[in-house]
Amino acid sequence: MMDSNSKTMLSVLGMALAFLITVIVCLTLSGFDRRDKWEKAVSNGADPMVTSCALYGADTSTAICTILAQNRK
Repeated sequence: MMDSNSKTMLSVLGMALAFLITVIVCLTLSGFDRRDKWEKAVSNGADPMVTSCALYGADTSTAICTILAQNRK
């Protein structure tokens, strides 16, 4: 049998694991959504680099996005 301390630790571990799985699922779904938006925009004629800068912002190379923004003025 488990004592109350073991049950408490098991409950805390279970909650932490559930939280971690939830975060992973949310990030995965968010990534798929961004990629779907990118594919739709590019298939409708948008520039792939401009679309990447718009959707991914800080995730992409800031220098490239800055140069593209200056050239579009």
